[in-house]
Amino acid sequence: MPALVLGAVPLLVADWFITAAILGRSCVVLYEGGNITECIGGLSEEEMSAASGLIALVMLAFQTGLAVLVRRHIRSGSQQRPARVAGDRA
Repeated sequence: MPALVLGAVPLLVADWFITAAILGRSCVVLYEGGNITECIGGLSEEEMSAASGLIALVMLAFQTGLAVLVRRHIRSGSQQRPARVAGDRA
């Protein structure tokens, strides 16, 4: 569990960076003299950054859930006995 908690922050940052890189591909500078940009669907750069943060949180929740399910599956699999074959006597 501590590894999951310690790994959450770097994973969230990585998710945000990847999402921002994907969403930011469509950002264009509106005029060359300033720092005004427009991104997907008329979003500003700040709105795109916030949207990528929300998407990163959803991705982190999904990845954490998958990690917990895989861990439970591995633990339950190691505790089960192998099935007996018909005709096998103990």
